[in-house]
Amino acid sequence: MKKLLATTLCALILTLSASFVSAQNLDENGALPRATPESVGVSSDALTTTIQQLDEKFNRVDGVMILRDGKVIAEAWRAPNGPEIPHALYSLSKSFCSTAVGFAVAEGKLKLDDKLVDAFADELPENPDPRLKDVTLEHLLTMSCGHSSDPWRPELVGTDYGLEPFWPNTRPTWAQDFLARKIEYEPGSTFMYNTTGTYMASAMLQKAVGETARDYLVPRLFEPLHIETPYWEVSPQGISKGGTGLFLKTEDIAKFGQLYLQKGVWNGEQILPAEWVENATSVHVSNGTDPNSDWAQGYGFQFWRCRNNCYRGDGMYSQFCLVMPDQNAVVAVNSDCNDYQGILNVLFDNLIPAMKNADPLPENPDALAKLQEVEKSLQPKEGQSGSGVIAHTVYSEALGRDVKYRVYIPNEYRTTSFPFPTLYLLHGLFGNETNWSEEKLGNMKAICDEYFAAHPDQKRIVVMPDGGNLWYRDSKDDSCKYETFFFNELIPDVQKRYRCKHDAASRAIAGLSMGGYGSVLYALRHNDMFNACYAMSPALFTREDAAGMNPDMFKNFLSGRTDFKDGDERFDEYYEANDQHALVQKLQGDDKTKVRFLIDCGDDDGLLKGGYAFYTEARQNGVPCELRVRDGGHTWEYWRTALPMALEFIAQ
Repeated sequence: MKKLLATTLCALILTLSASFVSAQNLDENGALPRATPESVGVSSDALTTTIQQLDEKFNRVDGVMILRDGKVIAEAWRAPNGPEIPHALYSLSKSFCSTAVGFAVAEGKLKLDDKLVDAFADELPENPDPRLKDVTLEHLLTMSCGHSSDPWRPELVGTDYGLEPFWPNTRPTWAQDFLARKIEYEPGSTFMYNTTGTYMASAMLQKAVGETARDYLVPRLFEPLHIETPYWEVSPQGISKGGTGLFLKTEDIAKFGQLYLQKGVWNGEQILPAEWVENATSVHVSNGTDPNSDWAQGYGFQFWRCRNNCYRGDGMYSQFCLVMPDQNAVVAVNSDCNDYQGILNVLFDNLIPAMKNADPLPENPDALAKLQEVEKSLQPKEGQSGSGVIAHTVYSEALGRDVKYRVYIPNEYRTTSFPFPTLYLLHGLFGNETNWSEEKLGNMKAICDEYFAAHPDQKRIVVMPDGGNLWYRDSKDDSCKYETFFFNELIPDVQKRYRCKHDAASRAIAGLSMGGYGSVLYALRHNDMFNACYAMSPALFTREDAAGMNPDMFKNFLSGRTDFKDGDERFDEYYEANDQHALVQKLQGDDKTKVRFLIDCGDDDGLLKGGYAFYTEARQNGVPCELRVRDGGHTWEYWRTALPMALEFIAQ
């Protein structure tokens, strides 16, 4: 009898073990296995409803993947996102940082009761808060360091995917700043959301293991799960941000959730201790009392407890890795949306009833076909991360001074990882880098937002530099080298800071008045850098215009000299080298068609004559150039209406 019982138990264990391992296996390409919903006991209709509600109720869910029994049963993405495009995780990064700490604890390189002051003894302030000595690694993981407010650093939030670190190694360091903060409560007693605290955990890990959290996770987590080595933003000190800055594909998140659902087992091997998984996803500190809120069910080691015996990692704009043990399910969500609770409600309200039974259901080809149709039906939408205009300053060696510029980033830049085309947008005489973005002048943010919402496939970064009154040229006497600055310093600086496409086909230039002059000059002289030029009311003075200018006007506008005086030769070599009318007629061969031009000038604008002359000369030489003459003059009202036309033209 005992022998029979033992044999039966052994067979049962083997059966369960085989089922468990089978649920983890990846296919030959390292992807999670796919299955019909009905084969794992879920109705295709329920998943169709889930995806439809995620699409209809929220601004923008970018990607969703639903797993049961380790198999993908529903997946959908919204263009321009897709299964192979990494997405910003924001604070969902925290759960990965916690996992790195878990590996280090298992290897004896860290302990949960390690003191912060011991790890950073060389960076402590002169008079640290008395409670700092009691803060441990566990307090960092549970966000219970004792702060009364989040010791936030704005630099923690970036979307620098694929860019080389571009930080001045400033003092105080991020660690020094954190260590100098006041601690109002006893460590371990209160919950306070603390992204910088997660950074400190990442820094403690790096001190202990000798490499960044990302690199440390490569052989331990990313390679076993067939996750391509991801991009994880770093601090000026070269430390993975920990609490944010990680980019992953939706399926990568799903794999991570499946690992936790399986208590750290992957392909039959315990790669992460089950004890750590249990500890990390259990309540260690209270974070509220509202029974209906998934932000008040307790907090673990960088994981949130949820209602319905679930837990999750999550991030800004509704990134989710939701683990549902009772349903043996995992849901991965990438979004550009602020209704965190709403998304969780949709998932719980639909999936929990749909997953009541573990037994397979009869296959339903019609319902499955409808689900697959809905999965492919998500249309582009505007997200809630929003656009922005950001001010920068770069020191120019060519000019020997700081130069300011502003950058417009389109809505969705903050949540995506792909690069964007660029437009360099130049201001006019007596203007500066703020003119185009000032609401009462260019109002370009509102104009671009509206245009890109209607044409989401045309979104681009817009760069607005301060050109002073320098006419965007290098001067004849070398007193000003603005053109050298523009191409040798400004464009490289922008491309270091932002995810820009670097090819000429993805770069355009436009400007008004003096900026129209500069845009045409640059497009002619640097036609390997741009694909389109849209010149608004450009100051393209003809030779006749130049001859009739008073000496001061010619000196300031066209001479390129500070010492020009009446009687000096006007039409010298420098003039010829910067005269757009001459330059366009000298273009030969393929250079003629590298850049498309459009001259847009009002019928009441005194600069129409020069614009028309340039258009005629370009057309006669086979250079693609259009002329647009509309009702209006040399005014911001005219240029504001020109900007959407410029965006349309350069996108052609």
